[in-house]
Amino acid sequence: MITDEEFQLFKVLVERADNSFDGHLTVMKFTTNWRVSFLAPGDRDDVHDMHEGKTLGEAARKALDQV
Repeated sequence: MITDEEFQLFKVLVERADNSFDGHLTVMKFTTNWRVSFLAPGDRDDVHDMHEGKTLGEAARKALDQV
């Protein structure tokens, strides 16, 4: 389950994607982490390069801080 704060961050991610990345946003949840990118991953290396966090909030903040 995601927190209210994470849901708010997700809305910011969508807004940033719409305004700066032609709407592109990828959010992935794995067993041990989350990954966020404003690009569509094409292969494993692209997934590895995505912003990673133990929570959606952590990964989202990293992605937002880098752009």
